[in-house]
This record gives sequence, structure tokens and C-alpha cells, in this order.
Amino acid sequence: MHPDLEKLIQREKIDRATAQQLDLLPPGTFCYHKSWGAGKVADWDRLGVKLIVDFEGKQGHELGMKFAAMSLTPLEEESFLAKRFTAAEDLKALAGGDPVELVKLVLSSSGGRLSLDQLEEMLKGHVIPEGKYKSWWESTKKKLRENMQFIVPAKRTEPLELREDDFDPSQGLIEQFRAARDLRAKVKAVEAIIKEINAFKDHQDNLVELVGEISEIARKGVKLQYAPAVELILIREELQGKIKGFTPAEGQITAAEILAADESAIPGLFEDLSLTRLRQVLKSFPDAFGEEWVDKMLGLIPACNLRSIAEIGSCLEAADRKDALIAYMENGLQQRTITSDALAWICRERKGLAAPVFTPTLCLSVMSSLEADQLNEEGSVRSANRLRDLVADDGGLIPDLIADANINTIRNFASRLVGSASFDELTRKSLMARIIKLHPEIQDLLSGREKEQEDTLIVSESSYTEKKAAYDRLIKEEIPQNREDIKIARSYGDLRENFEYKSAKEYQRVLMKRQGDWERDLKLAQPTDFANPDTSKVSIGTVVTLDSVGAGAPLIYTVLGAWDSDPDQGILAYLSERGQAILDKKIGDEVEFPLGSGGTERYRITGIRAWKS
Repeated sequence: MHPDLEKLIQREKIDRATAQQLDLLPPGTFCYHKSWGAGKVADWDRLGVKLIVDFEGKQGHELGMKFAAMSLTPLEEESFLAKRFTAAEDLKALAGGDPVELVKLVLSSSGGRLSLDQLEEMLKGHVIPEGKYKSWWESTKKKLRENMQFIVPAKRTEPLELREDDFDPSQGLIEQFRAARDLRAKVKAVEAIIKEINAFKDHQDNLVELVGEISEIARKGVKLQYAPAVELILIREELQGKIKGFTPAEGQITAAEILAADESAIPGLFEDLSLTRLRQVLKSFPDAFGEEWVDKMLGLIPACNLRSIAEIGSCLEAADRKDALIAYMENGLQQRTITSDALAWICRERKGLAAPVFTPTLCLSVMSSLEADQLNEEGSVRSANRLRDLVADDGGLIPDLIADANINTIRNFASRLVGSASFDELTRKSLMARIIKLHPEIQDLLSGREKEQEDTLIVSESSYTEKKAAYDRLIKEEIPQNREDIKIARSYGDLRENFEYKSAKEYQRVLMKRQGDWERDLKLAQPTDFANPDTSKVSIGTVVTLDSVGAGAPLIYTVLGAWDSDPDQGILAYLSERGQAILDKKIGDEVEFPLGSGGTERYRITGIRAWKS
């Protein structure tokens, strides 16, 4: 024990237990306090019976020796917390350049395991800025899972662990597979095994045993987790190819068996699989469905996205069955049952496999599909985006669409395009410019539309306030949040197979279109209180009474602004179908309204009064 401590004991300034603890904390020693963080013992004050400690944010702090002995924990000079005190800038650089090594340093200084909350407490605000910790950890977690030296928990309540340096990687990979809690996690674990297959060069028997486990797990899980079970079987087949002299066990479950057992689940499966796995599934169709495999594959197209349709096309072409595909597409165009994604595929493959169905009238089919998707945008936004984005981004598509079309078809196409709500104003002008470049005679359509868009929108003051508030939320909250979501999703890597990134980018396009539409609407809007309307005829701000000419019940409508619509309360926007039908009509005039069940019903206007009197 240090002589100075012996003297303090003899003077009864401290007890022996305190002295023994202080003997571990001589000047120059690194230490840790749960409230003040890492520090370094600067000096002992023998007369004042105190320790002087320089903490991270508190230099020259004095602690009574007894209190210091109880509250300070000695640190090794090479420990993470000591380095956080002496080399904070180096740790910050390590966090950006080699985050895995940083986490390894933290764990090795903490007994090889920490809860995620403890890890966060040690890093956030000290090494990594608080606002950036979440995205940093999401990115780092993915890298840690690729490194077999770490055991990354599936739940936040479980610890993050560092394996010993001499552990067997092959055993660690198999442990990771067995510890995976669901089929998707097991698929990832098998992918890791394939990636590190050289670790098993002396453990081939372990792989054979693993193949049997995978088959049994997939067989049991297929009813509850169809897509992951199929993917597990597919990746098992890839693993089998890596095992020397492997012979599949008799009765081993196959992807073809699973496909044949539940055809209705296949479209959802296509959405989830990577391109490599999707191609494996399509190759299994002949085994799954025998002579009917082509019809089964074509029957899936209405439920498939563009990527899946492209793979179906490639598969059928490779099997010399492209005539069946072209016949299917021709029938869909004739019956008007073809989907937006199928149209996008035809447009994208117009100079290849889809050339026979890329006809002069296809441009009208494209517009019809975009218009239908716009009416049901929430449910079909992804497919609508794929076709819409192709039309907007492929500079040669519109010239190809109208190359052999007659002028009436071109005018019809251009007229529908210039009035389409599927594109923002700048995109519409850009697309029209491509048409006008080839056919200057339709310039009048664009000029007429621009003049039309200059018309004022009459709106109520309350609806204007609501629209302006929604626009402000869009600009200040939704769009910035979407940018942050894109940034976080991008950190996950591999943008080609990154669902979170693709979803965030698709939603970004929705928000950008919404911003453009609302900016235009707010610019054209003229708020009013509807005072003193012209009651000699139906006008904005009037209440209209209509009696049925037949046996129908009388109607009372209030005609208000462009953004005012409440059918349950009888409030019509003046731009609505019924609003336009009665606008400028006088008492005694008759109008016809379509019925939901088909046909029409005739009404006579019997009263007009001011909405506000």
C-alpha cells in the first residue's frame, strides 16, 4: 500500500478498506463515475483528504477520499472509456470510418457483452451526436450481423455480445441459424453460411445435417409463413450445390411441391423475393404444374408488378413460349383488362419481346390506365407510379407511341395528357413538348389548357384555411420527414433490393405531386363568404330546391366553393358533376341526374334562395 495512505490510516483520516480502494486510484489513473463519466485522477490532497479528478466535462473536481473510494471505478488506459477521455476525436473518426471496430472496443472493455441501452449511453452524445445516433446504429447493426464475431440481438431487451477471438466461425454460423426466431431470419442466416462457405471445408457433415434441418423447418412453416418458407427451400437448394457429393434425401420437400399446394399465395411470393429467387421459382413451374405451367404463369400477370412480369416474359421466351405471352397481352388490350404494370412492360419492351403488341392505339390504353389508377391512387399507387414514371422519364417513349398513329389518335392522346392529373404541371408541359415537336399542329391544345388553368377557383374561407394548413404541414413536416426516411433507408444499403428505400422514394413522388397541385390550387383560389349571391338563377352561395318530375323524393342542394363538398348534408362543390348541371339554371328549368343503378332521373328547380340571409 502507498505510504501516504498508511499515514492517513494512522491519523484515522480514512479506514483501511477505503485505503485499499484508493491504492487502485493513484494520480495518473483513469477512472469512471456513473454521473460525471470518464476521468483521470490528477492528484491526492493528503491534507484535505481529497482526490482531485479531471472528468470529461468537469476539470479539477474535488471528491472526499471515502466518497471517491466508493464511487470511482479504475479504468485500464486502453479501455474505451479511458480513450473517450484522452482521444475523443479519434473515436469520432472511428465511428465514421470503422464503426464495427468501435463497437468491438466498447464490448471488449465491458466484459464482452452490453445491453443496447448501455451501448447507447456510452456512445450517444460523447462519440456520436445525439441526433445522428439512430441512423448510425441502424447502419452499424447491419455490418455487425455480417461479422460472425458479434452476436446481434433480435430484441432490444437482449444483450449485444462479442465472441472470443478463437471461436470456430462455422459453428458460429450454424448457431446463428438455429438462434434465428423466424423463417426470414433463418434465410438471412443461410445466406451468411453460403457467403462464408470456406469456413466449412473441414465440416461438410455439419452442412448435410443443416440441409435436413432446413427442409423440416420449411415443411412445418409453409402454412404460416408461405413466402419465407419458399425462400428457405430455394436457398437450401443453393446451399446443396456447395456441398461436395451431396445427394438429396428421399422425400425432401421441393419448391415445386409448395407452389402446387397453394397457387393463390404465389403473387404475394413474387413481391417478396429477390430477382435470383424469383427466377428459381419460375423455373419450378413445369415441375409444379405440368402441361398447364404456361397458363398458370400467365394467369398470375394481373397480380404481378413490373419486375415480376419482366421475369415471366424472359422465362417464357427462354422456353420458346413467347407466342402465348403475346396472345395473352393482345387479349388483355382488346378486353381492356390489362394492368398498369403490364402496359409498363409493353412500353419498356417495345423494341424487343413486346414489339408485336406495341401498336399505334397503345397510347390511348396508357392514358386510360393512368386515369383509372389516378381515381384509385391509394390502392394502386405503386403500379400507377411505375407506368407514370416510365412515361415521364423515358424520353423516347412518347415519340414511339405516336410514330404510326393517325392525327385523330394523336390529338385524343394529347388532349387527355394535357388534362391528366397523373402528372404535375411541369411534367405535362415537358411531355406535350415531345408531341408538339413532332406535330406542331396540336399546339392549340396546350394553349387552350393554359388559358383554362388561369381561371379562378371560388372557395369558402374555411376550406381555404384548411387547405393552407394542410399545405403548411406538407412543407414543414411531411416532406422533411420523408427526406429523413429516405436518408435512413439509404443507409441500409443495396438500393436495388431495399424495400424501405423504394417505398420512401415512391411516397416522395406522391408528396411532390401533392405539393405542386396544392400550390397551383392555392394560387388560383379566391376565398369568399358567399354573401349576396344572385338568386335569380342557381349561383355559388345559393340553396336550391328540386322536385322530382317522376316519383322520386325532392332534393335540396347548397352550391358552395370548389373545395366544399358534403353529399350527406346536401352540399355540392360548384365544379362537381351535379353542381355544374344546375349552375345558372332558373326556377322552372329541368335537369337530369344519373342514377347509381343506371339510367337517369329528371328534376325541376322550384326554389332558389341565398345560403346566408
